[in-house]
Amino acid sequence: MSEKLWIMIVILGLLILLGGVFLVISLTNKKKRKVDYYSLFVMGIIWFPLGIVFENSLFFILGLLFMVTGLANKDKWEKNSVTWNQLTKKEKIARIIIIGVLILLVILGVVLFFTLNSS
Repeated sequence: MSEKLWIMIVILGLLILLGGVFLVISLTNKKKRKVDYYSLFVMGIIWFPLGIVFENSLFFILGLLFMVTGLANKDKWEKNSVTWNQLTKKEKIARIIIIGVLILLVILGVVLFFTLNSS
């Protein structure tokens, strides 16, 4: 098999692992959190221009929806914010794992980019 296919399989496996960790944590967490509308707004601010630059209508539309949803609930931004000290031990571990996997995915993406562009 080609390098490209192996790298894509590894990235898919990491995404499935990340989804599994998220699912386990969310199912075992008894304390429900409200939606963080500020994070939705920030995500929309990031995705909206990326959709324009990369001509990707999915990012463009989702970014626009996230921004509008975040702005519509601007009064709830401070109420829903959670600091690191307010997280439970499980939530802290889950966030560390998720951040680690995301960093690994970014590194794999950069390796894939340079591998494909070198030939």
